[in-house]
Amino acid sequence: MKADNIKNIISDIDHLPYRAILFDGTWGIGKSYAVNEALEANPNVCKISMFGLKDTRQIYHEALFQLALKNNIGGKIGEIANNILDGASKIWDKVGQAKEAVQSIVNEREMFLLLSKEFTSVHIIVIDDLERMSDDINLEDIFGIIEELKQCNYVKVIVIANTDEIQSDKKVVFEKYNEKVIERIYHITERAEKVTWSKMNIHADFVEKFLEIHKVKNLRTLEKAQRFFEDVKLFCNSDMSEQFKEELRLICFAVVVESIENLYYKEIDSDNTDSVEKMTNTIGNMLQHRIGRYLYGIKCSTNLVEMILKYYEEGVLNEEQLEAEYKLFLNSGDKPNYYKSDEEIRSVLPILREKMLEAKSLAELNEFADAYVVWSDVLEENNESVLSEYRNILEEMLEKTVLDGKEEMLSYSYDLFHMSSEKTKRIYQEENKETMKFLIETYVGYLKKTTHGKKAYEYSYKLRNNFDSSYYHDIIISEIDNLYNKISFPVDNVDEDRYHTCYNIMYVLYHSDAEKFLQYCEKIKEDCDNMSRHRIDVLIEEIVKK
Repeated sequence: MKADNIKNIISDIDHLPYRAILFDGTWGIGKSYAVNEALEANPNVCKISMFGLKDTRQIYHEALFQLALKNNIGGKIGEIANNILDGASKIWDKVGQAKEAVQSIVNEREMFLLLSKEFTSVHIIVIDDLERMSDDINLEDIFGIIEELKQCNYVKVIVIANTDEIQSDKKVVFEKYNEKVIERIYHITERAEKVTWSKMNIHADFVEKFLEIHKVKNLRTLEKAQRFFEDVKLFCNSDMSEQFKEELRLICFAVVVESIENLYYKEIDSDNTDSVEKMTNTIGNMLQHRIGRYLYGIKCSTNLVEMILKYYEEGVLNEEQLEAEYKLFLNSGDKPNYYKSDEEIRSVLPILREKMLEAKSLAELNEFADAYVVWSDVLEENNESVLSEYRNILEEMLEKTVLDGKEEMLSYSYDLFHMSSEKTKRIYQEENKETMKFLIETYVGYLKKTTHGKKAYEYSYKLRNNFDSSYYHDIIISEIDNLYNKISFPVDNVDEDRYHTCYNIMYVLYHSDAEKFLQYCEKIKEDCDNMSRHRIDVLIEEIVKK
């Protein structure tokens, strides 16, 4: 049965002979959504979720407040007794005996059973998430409550559950009692065809076209995809075109839906001995390949897809790169580069090169250079001159980046920029390593001349901090001999800053070659005064302990 039918059933519930029904179906198929929509305009409804409920008596509590007293504020009756009595007196004037009952939550059952006798039209109690009930709750007690509610005047009960997910011990109870208590079970096997998408903040035209191709059954998955798109859209500038945002929405839906639903995952036959076929299936099952099945014909690059997937998985999104992707999108013309002819691609290449030369950030530079090399390689055109230009600009930009104090950029590989071309990847790796070498040479060169001042301390701290990094360790080892001189040790004119600077340098010297360092210290101490020797000994002891 499709979830659409739930609305038809509930619309006729006043005339149905059943006092308790169950809508059973897998999570996310739209059971609760359809029930809520069907009952939206009905004032005589009490909705209760078993998820998080600690005591079955709360069912009576909610029924009392939401139905009998038309009060949805919840809370213990004892705390708001006067409000309850005032509300009850409007329904039934014989409530003198209720004064004592309202002092305890235990008596909410009696209160509801008493007040329900005055109902003159159907009142509906919806018990949702039956399979999510607490371990402390006895399913037999719930069935007992449902049976008692059925006996109330003009009360009907709707239960919503995914019975496949009921715990095994409770499943035994369910099988034993459901036939006696639940008068009809409706099995929901298909998502509703007609959904008011606007209530879920999902663009109707988009999602309906999406679902024509990709058979998603779980409404919650679509809600998650929409929320992820709204998340990503926060990083978009206001001047980005609607067409770009539409493709961005499709990418977001593809990433979320396939990550959760695995619609295009194919089980591999373990008995299949065809190694080529098995390899093909394995590659086809990679998440990136499966996501690609949603994205045929888009103008946005695969780099953007990788970036959005990384943000979904790791929570990292580079705004500069997103802006670069948008510029690449604008320069791709009316249709995706993938579908262009040789001549059309050839006309795009000069634009990509120009954008690369004008790049204001690493993200833009890498994006346009990579795109140029990828498509020029497809056309089998020589791109060595552009690669040379890219290398020169990259070298300058990386050096400027680290000199501006943003050396953390060097710890990222080309993966940060989702490059596709092996040529640009290789150049980026080479220049990144050269910039690391340039950075260490800058630190060492400065410290070789002076260890006085805040700048010297900052450089020595970074040198020590980077020493244990796999990126910098070998580079520092190759340069560290330049710091074997007297000013690297706390002798002569020493203040607090210089003392800590010397500690950082000595730390690196010791961990580079302990024997050589200790021998040098003994040599230095021969020409020092007593206080200098003492300071050297103190620092050696501290460094060796660590």
